[in-house]
Amino acid sequence: MNDLAIQIQDITKIYSSNNVRAVDSLDLEIYKGEIFGLLGPNGAGKTTLIRMIVGLLKSTSGHILFDGEELSVNSTKWKYHIGYVPQEAAFWKNLTVYENLNVIGTTYNIPNKELKERINHILEGLYLVEHKKKLASKLSGGMQRRLNLAMGMVHDPQILMLDEVFVGLDPQTRNYLYDYLRDFASKDNKTIIITSHLMEIVDALSDRVGILDLGKMLAVDTPENLKNTHGKGDILEIEVDKEYDKNLITKVEKSAKDLVVEKNEQFIIVKTLNAIAKIPEILNAIEDEGFTAVDVKLTKQSLETVFISLTGKELRGD
Repeated sequence: MNDLAIQIQDITKIYSSNNVRAVDSLDLEIYKGEIFGLLGPNGAGKTTLIRMIVGLLKSTSGHILFDGEELSVNSTKWKYHIGYVPQEAAFWKNLTVYENLNVIGTTYNIPNKELKERINHILEGLYLVEHKKKLASKLSGGMQRRLNLAMGMVHDPQILMLDEVFVGLDPQTRNYLYDYLRDFASKDNKTIIITSHLMEIVDALSDRVGILDLGKMLAVDTPENLKNTHGKGDILEIEVDKEYDKNLITKVEKSAKDLVVEKNEQFIIVKTLNAIAKIPEILNAIEDEGFTAVDVKLTKQSLETVFISLTGKELRGD
């Protein structure tokens, strides 16, 4: 694993106005070159944590270190360190695409020649070159999303925070941005933190995922490991060649560890974690009893079922 980009050490945030403990003694490490997905239901403390990471909110106690250095909320270095792309439009509608990026780059004191090179590079990467003279207000919704992303990246931050940036994108644009962001993180050793209520995006894009609720981090792992260790498990639907009784159910239950087996007409329903690794043992048990599996369907564990298992809640947009 790469070096640490962010170390969050025993962070707590208590809002004095209502004495709510929004983030509660939270520890987290996020690495360079990593895409980290942050999930949490409404009221979990996710927004508070993000605001503390990007320097918009001071913690009650604890520390946040960037590349081993703790920065104060008022530090000018903080804004150069982090890029933030919100869900809402973060550009000037009456300026062109190029003008928007130029204004942002100028606020970061990027030298003119370097800024021009950066803008052109980002425009090429996000397929906005031919639209650079268009007013932002005249862009399609997908192009405005890409401009929003470019605005957060023009100062070449080490850490890029993406808050619901994939909402409303068509599949082609979404898949292109997946590849673009993966390249950005891996080639340039940048860190990307994404939040979204669209589970499939977090699952597809993230190297690791953290699930937050009631101010505490409930689990942090790769999406695959989370799906293999939490939740209701995968489901195997096995069709056999003839009628069977509960003796076969008993044999299948004993064929591998931690199986829940049910009968459903001519189908055998098996619920278990990491089902794909147990299929050979299950099929061998069926064949040993004189039956043939004529069809096997596997429904994989989803990140959504993991989330519900850990939090007891569904993840919805605000």
